[in-house]
Amino acid sequence: MNNLSSYTGQILEIELTSKKSMTGKLMEIGSDIIVLFNGQNYVYLPMMHILCVRKGDSTEDEFINPDSSPIQKNEDLISLKKILTNASEIFVEIFLSGNHTVYGYINQIQDDYIIFYSPAFKTIHIPIVHLKWLIPYINKTPYQIKACQSLSSSEGIFASTFKEQLKTFVGKIVTFDLGKDSQKIGKINNAENNLVELITGDGQIIYLNIAHLKSLHE
Repeated sequence: MNNLSSYTGQILEIELTSKKSMTGKLMEIGSDIIVLFNGQNYVYLPMMHILCVRKGDSTEDEFINPDSSPIQKNEDLISLKKILTNASEIFVEIFLSGNHTVYGYINQIQDDYIIFYSPAFKTIHIPIVHLKWLIPYINKTPYQIKACQSLSSSEGIFASTFKEQLKTFVGKIVTFDLGKDSQKIGKINNAENNLVELITGDGQIIYLNIAHLKSLHE
């Protein structure tokens, strides 16, 4: 993707996984992430979820960008991990897939997942691999709630990996993937060998592949 650097400042059309697409002005390219301005917001796109890139038909006049990025950087070359770290305590939108979108604040970044606070879902654990895009919002709060009420820190000690963190929820009732599927709500019986053993509301025992779980909250 680094050969896209010659298109910096130009309009690109990007096809993403989850049957999504994005059009915007290419602002920056990092080691594993690119930054677009879509006419309203900066959008941070991990390269792992980019399927196709083509030159856009829109004119640059349609994408007049603000003076500076809402996420400050400490080094010349950005990366997904660095952006997540610098976005801590900034109100952001995170898109996972389909209709799985959350609004809130990044509290902590672990080895392969983040601890995210959403006023709607409270503390959510999100594997970084499933993050399709991140949009920071400046001078806004989620759901227009008061600024003093919007940011809540997720206190406690968290495991370094998502798999290990799952094991701390054994015996507890949890919701995977924001509860969009009733078969992903239940009590965790076990979590090992890349599978979660879950007892659903009707008492059925099912097994979920950990690699495909996009979020977890209690």
